[in-house]
Amino acid sequence: MEEQEQRKIEKPRRLAWFDPAGKSRGVRFRLGCLTGFVLLIAGICLGLMNLWFGTGRYGKELFNFYFTQPGLVLWNVLPFVLLIFLLWALTNRAWVAFLATGSFTLIYSWAEYWKLLARSDPIVAEDLTVISEGVTMGARYIEVTGSIILSAVLVLLATLLFFFFFRGRLPRLPFRLGLAALLIAAAGLLYGNVYLDNERYESYACWEPLNVWIDSNQFISRGCMYPFLNSIQKAVPSPPRAYSEAAAVYLLEEYETDPIPQDRKVNVIVIMGEAFTDFSQYTDMITGVDPYADYHAVRDQSIHGTLVSNVFAGGTFNTERCALTGFPFLTDFRRASWSYARYFADQGYALNGSHPGYESFYNRNSVNANLGIEQYYFYENHYDEICDDRITPDAILFPEILRLCREDLKQKDYVFSFNVTYQNHGPYATDTVYFSEVYVPPQGLDGETYTIVNNYLSGIADTGAQLRALTDELNADDTPWVLVFFGDHKPWLGDQNIGYEALGIDMTDGSIESIHNYRDTEYLIWANGAAKAKLGADFCGEGPAISPCYLMNRLFDACGWEGPSFLKFSRQTEQLLPVICLGDYYIVDDRFLYFDALPNVLQNAAMRMHYVSYFLTQNGGVLPAAKTK
Repeated sequence: MEEQEQRKIEKPRRLAWFDPAGKSRGVRFRLGCLTGFVLLIAGICLGLMNLWFGTGRYGKELFNFYFTQPGLVLWNVLPFVLLIFLLWALTNRAWVAFLATGSFTLIYSWAEYWKLLARSDPIVAEDLTVISEGVTMGARYIEVTGSIILSAVLVLLATLLFFFFFRGRLPRLPFRLGLAALLIAAAGLLYGNVYLDNERYESYACWEPLNVWIDSNQFISRGCMYPFLNSIQKAVPSPPRAYSEAAAVYLLEEYETDPIPQDRKVNVIVIMGEAFTDFSQYTDMITGVDPYADYHAVRDQSIHGTLVSNVFAGGTFNTERCALTGFPFLTDFRRASWSYARYFADQGYALNGSHPGYESFYNRNSVNANLGIEQYYFYENHYDEICDDRITPDAILFPEILRLCREDLKQKDYVFSFNVTYQNHGPYATDTVYFSEVYVPPQGLDGETYTIVNNYLSGIADTGAQLRALTDELNADDTPWVLVFFGDHKPWLGDQNIGYEALGIDMTDGSIESIHNYRDTEYLIWANGAAKAKLGADFCGEGPAISPCYLMNRLFDACGWEGPSFLKFSRQTEQLLPVICLGDYYIVDDRFLYFDALPNVLQNAAMRMHYVSYFLTQNGGVLPAAKTK
């Protein structure tokens, strides 16, 4: 009788393996070991899943390439393994640890995949500083594929398996806390000695089919999580190597800041055109209506040249802030910094600017103020009242820029206005025709590509028309006006850059031509008759190919202004290094070179520019006084 009662209360032996509360220490130990082993496999699988999505459009071929360099696979997968075990130690629930790690993996992997397909651009640490911009804009690129659905299903099924079967627990709290501390310490050591080790990072080869000179290609050739962790050091503002504040001050003190002579002052409007580039110089497929006719009419009456941008199909703020500050090396501008706007304010100019997008995009509302432009007009504080559409077209924006400038001229004698457009921002519709004229005929293009390309060129044609209308109105004005217009980057033309391929524009073969195809936009500096007469210059001719950080150099030279001490210093650097690219790359004598490949004299010039740029972002926006001679 007692034996029968005992059998009733005993748990079946076949379930003991899965019972974390079982009384047998051996059962608990075996279950803990099994759960830990399965978690290890699960962490590796999540890391490999992330690595797969990080290949973007290249898929299996690039994924296989990773395994030719085992270190790449290890450094990409290891963070997921460490995270899943850390969460297990903290929660003592394997299913919670897996679900949290799996959810993070899915969100990060999908975002990486969508961004790569849409812009051929991976997620880097700096993107986290503009996460609201990314969420808002990224929603446009979301495409749910079979791989995405499968990955979500697998994570859900694996979570259920852990919940019902692999329920092993770790020993008591002191052991768990000790394990968590050990994992955190290991992660810290790995981060400092592996993920921030640039020599190790650069030792891994770039996948041969990709253009090694494109930053995003180098990133995805090294996986997904590994290069992301390596990029953190670039996102956090830090002094350049061997930085010396005294050296930076000494370099600037060599030059005096000269005021703009009263008899040479003119009004300045700067407009950065979103995704504006002149494709007529890259392809002969624009055989319909010329979308650049109005733009060329203005360009031919201007100083014009090539602007070698740092970014492609995104990262607008980089070109924008390089141009406004003159710095090729940027920080987050979380504090007051020097800029050319501050120089114009010191000369008695009124300052304003417009961007008809949201003020939080790229943190423009605070950054522009830190760069000296307190009065800036965004969607929230101005353009929502004058335009029913969220995207204010250039037909409204350009006249409004001029109207705001004329309002400021009622208070001050001269105005400096720095503006960023929104029209022509991608993606461009693939299934809706917005163009009324055909610019690229359909022959040789599939339906979506035909629509994308012609929708883009329709917007560009309108921007050119508005630019010409603006210059016509300024020409009729007796007030002296100088207009600077430039593009921020090449446009998005469909997933996997299909539009570029259709137009016969190659960006992948690694030649200097393909690098320019990827990076180049244009700039022009135009003046009305009153400004030409006042400055004694014709404002015509071709200018050099330059980085955006030298754009103000071209303006000041065109106007015959000596300018601030930083600009004088920058002129010396421009003579040696006219093109400084993001990631310490340089174009010298039509060659694309790493910093380490530069001759010593050019390395020194780059380091001096880095010192001075960094110093001016940290000192409250004040230029040091020149030395007493």
